[in-house]
Amino acid sequence: MTLTTRKIWPKALFAAVLLGSMATQAFAAPTGILAHVLAAHHAGKILRTFPGPDGLTGIVMEYNGSKAIAYLTPNGKYLISGLVANLETGANVTAGYGIKYIGKINLVKGPAASKIAFQCASLSGITVGNKGAANVMIAVFNPSTPMGHKVMAVMMGEAGQMAKKGTLHVMALRLVPYGPLAPAILSAGNAGREQRLANVLKHKSPGYVTTMGTRFAQRNNVVLGNIPMKPPFLVIYFPQAGLSAAVPVRSLMRVASTVKSAEVIAGNVQ
Repeated sequence: MTLTTRKIWPKALFAAVLLGSMATQAFAAPTGILAHVLAAHHAGKILRTFPGPDGLTGIVMEYNGSKAIAYLTPNGKYLISGLVANLETGANVTAGYGIKYIGKINLVKGPAASKIAFQCASLSGITVGNKGAANVMIAVFNPSTPMGHKVMAVMMGEAGQMAKKGTLHVMALRLVPYGPLAPAILSAGNAGREQRLANVLKHKSPGYVTTMGTRFAQRNNVVLGNIPMKPPFLVIYFPQAGLSAAVPVRSLMRVASTVKSAEVIAGNVQ
């Protein structure tokens, strides 16, 4: 049986964002299906459960080497990952659960996140989508590391899905590499950089290194050294939705859920 994500409107949006009111859970959902899927894919394990909002069962799980918060529907058949926000109070419920059950997440939001976004605007990378869009999501990662390689795969995969849905008309994805492969990846124009990233994703050489590519990579290192959040991290800057946030990358689930959040928000500002 396949775990999927369910969408419910207007009370809740299941995917990256679940919007709903708080309620007390009367019973815990069965976790057998999720445990089986995690074990079958060698992806992790369930560490504990807790009462979630509106009848959901909160899950603390180890996923690809990192701890993550997710939710199960009452029948245990649907896994919901990502942000859960209380419409009545505006509280980020998932962040609260994360602090309680995992530990504090160094999430930066508001003006501080906007400042990071402005600093990141000068970084050299690959832009996918509308280059002139006011709304942008930035991923800063080291493609030479296992986690960076996986982040790159998730981002490029989601970019393809966003392109199919037309979401990239109102937003742009910016992929900013750093580390030993950055000079080679940045030694081309935007289309060439995208192809070089694709080569790295296939475990192939990104290509030759130019003097300009080396300079771009060196400048990125200088800019990143002045940003308070250490890479890898994600930045969402959506002024049309009044949202700005910077999120450190500690798990692939967080990357996927953050990208899905951006996709949903972008869909609402079209």
